[in-house]
Amino acid sequence: MKYIVAVLLFLALTGIGQVFINHDIYDARKQEERRMFQECAIPPDVIEVGDKSYEKYKTIAIIKKYKVSQAKEQIEKYYQEKLTSTGWERIENKDGVHYRRDNLAIFIEYDMPFVEVSLLYVGADKGL
Repeated sequence: MKYIVAVLLFLALTGIGQVFINHDIYDARKQEERRMFQECAIPPDVIEVGDKSYEKYKTIAIIKKYKVSQAKEQIEKYYQEKLTSTGWERIENKDGVHYRRDNLAIFIEYDMPFVEVSLLYVGADKGL
């Protein structure tokens, strides 16, 4: 009995209990992130050369590196046109440019001829 109480207390204090209870919600959110990455984040005519993606209990971070054949300006224009036309907001700050829509953010880093693209969930868990 003592062990059961200790396990339940651990789950409650670490937030892992919420993951078990709301597994379907977190799984659906991860699937939507994967779909959105495929739809919006991959530049045209590339070769994938790296994948630093990871998944944790509640979140997934999709981080991929591509070798591109276009110039940086062409890739920037591609993202500007594609993302802003589908409702993504372009945000500029001291670290560069990224795009945000609802609770998702796309970060693009250029190290030509390579481009690293990340899609992250940046929203709150809304009480989950």
